Amino acid sequence: MKKLSPVLFLILTNLFSLTALGQLKVAPGQVAAIFVHNAAGGLGGSESVDMKVIPEAGSWNSYLVRKTKNERQLQRKPYDSVMRQFIAKLNPSAVVNLLNAVTVIKPVISRSTFGLTAPGLIAELKNGAKKPITNAPDFNKIITQKLVDRIIAKTVVDLMVTDDYEYSEVKIVTRHNDTIKLSTQRLCATKLPWTVGRHLTYNMDINNFVLAATGSRDVPNKRALQIGSLKESIYKSIDEQHADAPIAGFKWKYYYPANLQLLADHFKITGTRFLYGNVYYCRLKTSAMPASAFLESTMDMTRDEDIRITLRYAELIDQYFKRDNFVLKYYAGRPDASIGFSYTTGHSPYHPLLYLGKKLPELAKADSAKTICFWASTPDDTSYWILFPDQRSLLTYHSVTTPDGKAAPIYPPQHPDDSWYTKTNTYYLFDGTGKVLMQGLGF
Repeated sequence: MKKLSPVLFLILTNLFSLTALGQLKVAPGQVAAIFVHNAAGGLGGSESVDMKVIPEAGSWNSYLVRKTKNERQLQRKPYDSVMRQFIAKLNPSAVVNLLNAVTVIKPVISRSTFGLTAPGLIAELKNGAKKPITNAPDFNKIITQKLVDRIIAKTVVDLMVTDDYEYSEVKIVTRHNDTIKLSTQRLCATKLPWTVGRHLTYNMDINNFVLAATGSRDVPNKRALQIGSLKESIYKSIDEQHADAPIAGFKWKYYYPANLQLLADHFKITGTRFLYGNVYYCRLKTSAMPASAFLESTMDMTRDEDIRITLRYAELIDQYFKRDNFVLKYYAGRPDASIGFSYTTGHSPYHPLLYLGKKLPELAKADSAKTICFWASTPDDTSYWILFPDQRSLLTYHSVTTPDGKAAPIYPPQHPDDSWYTKTNTYYLFDGTGKVLMQGLGF
């Protein structure tokens, strides 16, 4: 039998592949349902959301059909709900584009994949300003098309992270009960490419369908699937090449003038650093805080609730500094000490106290919205504390680095009758003067 030439073999192989992909062509009227699954997890726990998109009365409607959550780090009971809830009505074009994405495979990234151009990014940055621009960076010099393309090529790649996973899946079920599966577990911005059968495709239409199906719901991978995640990567990469982080600095100054003014009216702001989206890290200090104290805040600057929570929490912290609390007084008096408080967007700064229930049931019932938690450090110790309105202080964790290992975080003892030293796995409960009221094995 005569062997095929390599060229003819390649042509026939490509024709076979195109034929195989052509068999996946499905019209919207042939679709019975489309299932969307998004899941993410790591050492702290996992979360997943399942949606079902179905044709109803001439529309495509998305429903939440299952949601699970396992917060191992917070030791909460796993959550699993199968309650059906309407999410959104989809534009029919989202379904058509998804079905086309199954038929036409895009095996490589091209400039049209994301449609990101340097002039477009610059115009978008400037148009986002909420007040007149008086002093902008020279964006034409720092954002060039060559640089944008290079960053995209380095960003949209397969990353290996041992402890984390992000999985997205779309299943198209036809009226003949055939199933076409698309999936991605990439950890990069946009999570491209998707796997369709044995083929990889770089097509944002799949992402856009998933995002349309989620509506306004906050689901795993939602930020990563958006084109905005890639823009953030581009901006962050450019900022890292400049000591003054020009893009993050520009957005901080011009994108959030009202909320920024609120913060400036109440705090001295230092250490500002862009994280993602509209979320920034900064260190805040009120006039009542000593030099060693600060509030580390991670805020979404477009989220008014973040600003309100930060202001309320800072006010509560100030109340404790105005009292004669021995712990804060001790660390405030040490020039080499740091006293740190924290707030992270989307999370309450008031830590739950229920985990104290088995050993300190009375404290577990305290109003967490009136307590403060902080960490303190000096060159020879690090400790974590909870302070209660009645002036009692609970030392929940400490590490000691002195040579003999017996130096206490509060040293010397604040009460003359006390002679104690810290043990790594021991908690201590103090009264307002520093007298040890109780101790026991750690939590």
